[in-house]
Amino acid sequence: MIYISNPLRFDVSIPDSFLYDVSTESDKALKIFQLSRALSIFRINNLFIYHDKILNPSKNDLDLMITILEYLDTPPYLRRRLYPKLEILKNVGKLHPIRSHHHKDRIEIRNLKSGEIRVGVIESRHGEYFVDVGFGIPVEYNGKHNQSGRKVNVKILKHKNYINAIDIEKNEITELYWGYNVHHIKDLKNIVEKFHISNIILTSRHSKYFNPSDNEFSKIPDSLSNKPILVVFGSPKFGLDSILSKEKLNISKYYSYNFFPNQGTQTVRLEESIYGVLSILNICSYFF
Repeated sequence: MIYISNPLRFDVSIPDSFLYDVSTESDKALKIFQLSRALSIFRINNLFIYHDKILNPSKNDLDLMITILEYLDTPPYLRRRLYPKLEILKNVGKLHPIRSHHHKDRIEIRNLKSGEIRVGVIESRHGEYFVDVGFGIPVEYNGKHNQSGRKVNVKILKHKNYINAIDIEKNEITELYWGYNVHHIKDLKNIVEKFHISNIILTSRHSKYFNPSDNEFSKIPDSLSNKPILVVFGSPKFGLDSILSKEKLNISKYYSYNFFPNQGTQTVRLEESIYGVLSILNICSYFF
């Protein structure tokens, strides 16, 4: 067993029926919050939402899920600017902070340290571009984007009394975690096709138990070890077996595991499964 300092990275795919078993708007917001926290705790870079062709949920639930997830991932100092009062966000005030690494505090500009990285929003003033990064006043923006209202990652540079912001790519940011991206891709088939078959893990109670001692991650070719692993979950009502059958995908082609041996409940809720599976994979990714 080998300890690695750079653990494997995971992306997650869930159905748009995630809210199927929840009735009230406030309970839906709470369940989305639990999902956002799970994505942030386990450093998930990409969430892929696919359409559940069996339950066929309403588009309203999908819009609610995407909007609240993206709102929660946004640093608090930018939320009022990016999300004016929206009826769809009426319950987010009841939710706790996500406290991700890019959710930095609003500070006074005199306390800025040169080289600090922040999420900002571009604004245009008289043909020049600035970025709001939570200093109370905008900072001159010297980057490649010219779209007001666009969210960007920037490095703040300070030289004597001159301060400006330049672009920095997400893969250049050395902080532990910098938030997630939400993607809606209608067909699950189109999502799994983005990944090599060795880098896909399906979750199913009908599959063999996941055994950390089996050294499952060693099966990933070295050429793919730096690529993220996609973890796919079924719906609140139907397992992946049924969903994949509807998609005309053969579950036996993929690595598929049951992560809850001898479970003490008749079912494991989807949000519980996400926490449980990612907890197991997270620790196993450090040792193989």
